[in-house]
Amino acid sequence: MQSYQRWIWQLPEWPNLTFEAEACQAPLAKARHTQGLLLGKASAIGLEGLQPHMRDALTEEALTTAAIEGEKLDPQSVRSSIAWRLGLDADGVPSIEGKRNIEGLIDVLQDATLNTQNPLTVDRLCNWHGALFPTGFSGMTRIAVGELRSVPMDIVSGPIGRSKVHYSAPPADILKDQADEFVSWFNESHPRLGSQPMDGLLRAALSHLWFETLHPFEDGNGRIGRAIMQLAMGQDMGQPGRIVTLSRQIESHKDQYYKELERAQRSHSADVTPWMCWMLEQISSANDFASQTIDHSLQRIQFQASMSRQALNERQLKTMKKLLDAGPKGYIGGMTTRKHEQISKTSKPTAARDLIDLEQRGLLVKKGMGRSTRYYPAIDGWAEELR
Repeated sequence: MQSYQRWIWQLPEWPNLTFEAEACQAPLAKARHTQGLLLGKASAIGLEGLQPHMRDALTEEALTTAAIEGEKLDPQSVRSSIAWRLGLDADGVPSIEGKRNIEGLIDVLQDATLNTQNPLTVDRLCNWHGALFPTGFSGMTRIAVGELRSVPMDIVSGPIGRSKVHYSAPPADILKDQADEFVSWFNESHPRLGSQPMDGLLRAALSHLWFETLHPFEDGNGRIGRAIMQLAMGQDMGQPGRIVTLSRQIESHKDQYYKELERAQRSHSADVTPWMCWMLEQISSANDFASQTIDHSLQRIQFQASMSRQALNERQLKTMKKLLDAGPKGYIGGMTTRKHEQISKTSKPTAARDLIDLEQRGLLVKKGMGRSTRYYPAIDGWAEELR
């Protein structure tokens, strides 16, 4: 007599997941279109111009993938640490050296994002897991680190006695074979190198679902699963794939993400078309966001070219660099006379004259009056976004 099937991995056809090509056609075409626009802009800005975007994308990926797991990191410290790793200016912000779990998360993201030429192996996944939990603890709980779990795994919510089981993962005694099959498929389906190539964006969406369904570690599966998706995106797109932050997109639609994941894992069919379509939409949105960051960068390059034609003093140049480096999200609170005074180590009257001069030259836009006066770069859209 056939046992009751509750989860997708219990299906006879598992892990041969399928999807309807026709249903995925429109969202895939949109994702490819947004990707094409991004690749064109990335080509215009060049490899050197992409470096700051890689720093910001890795920073965003670290912050948001930690936020999904309920952990809040200091943005400036993470950004500084990543800048140091990439050989970029760390702006004198203290790094997070010594905070081994956070450094471990960055190690994982850096490996997944930059080392796209390396095959995915179970050992690589275990190394990522070890980096995430360097002390052997998840919170106050000791866990098996750097190895596949040997215990059952249920995803539950709610108080004890009234908890709801959202998902039960495959038993531990079949994990080794299941994990081996997953990494073999991942490598063979590489669109450029694999013997059974698959569209790279479809592969990214499917790989995340497959890994999360295995849930092979005692903790950290979400972070590793998102790193796998970043790896797949980088293998598909090359250098520009390093500036697409999928964790940011998932974090902004976290509730829907969990609903789509649970719906796919509870399916009585190996057809995961709804999951594929939803994830392709998230990839499109992530591409759009990456394109916007390049737009801002191109604006900045044009602005700097205009600025270079004007004779500014060292104090003004230093403050303008601070403002431009902060990007469209802005130097917190805008630039004020007091902030410029501290940055350039000058007197208050001189600082005030410097900022007024920059405004008169058309390089800064003034907002507010009196003590509420703030200055922003005179770049279309920046001042409005910073308010």
